[in-house]
Amino acid sequence: MSQELDPSKLNFFLSDLKRELAAFREFHQILSAEHKSLLDGEADALVGLAQRKNERVIELAQLAEARNRYLTAMVGSTNQLGMEAWLDSHDPADKHRAGQLWRELIDLARVTKELNQSNGQLIHTQLAHNQQALNVLLGANAGTTNLYGADGQAYMSKPPSSGRPLGKA
Repeated sequence: MSQELDPSKLNFFLSDLKRELAAFREFHQILSAEHKSLLDGEADALVGLAQRKNERVIELAQLAEARNRYLTAMVGSTNQLGMEAWLDSHDPADKHRAGQLWRELIDLARVTKELNQSNGQLIHTQLAHNQQALNVLLGANAGTTNLYGADGQAYMSKPPSSGRPLGKA
């Protein structure tokens, strides 16, 4: 399935590999900023970061698709073995240049995946905490819905307590 090596296609492929690595670096920076915002409780910053993150994901998907099309045409496989086969089919100078880009991309993708999972865990923990606080507040509010008695007079007695002070929510 290997095709004749076309220098212009090779240069385009290497250029796309560099663009993919740069996009992954930016994606990692966005996730790092997201991580900091989650830790610092800066929820307002998350909206803008989510938009930027989505843009990078779209770009990364397009670059990966172009890489996969090239590898499929050249060696018939888009996985790690396909990339290794492609690297093996080139002279040492190209293999070193492309191989270095590929290794950086793989390493950065692994680290970025771990950071994304960590951010997901932080979000899950914060959502669970917020849900627990909301449940406490709703439970405390349940006893105060009847602010007036049947006679139209203000309800003066203390409503039943849920046993947990609001300050602990």
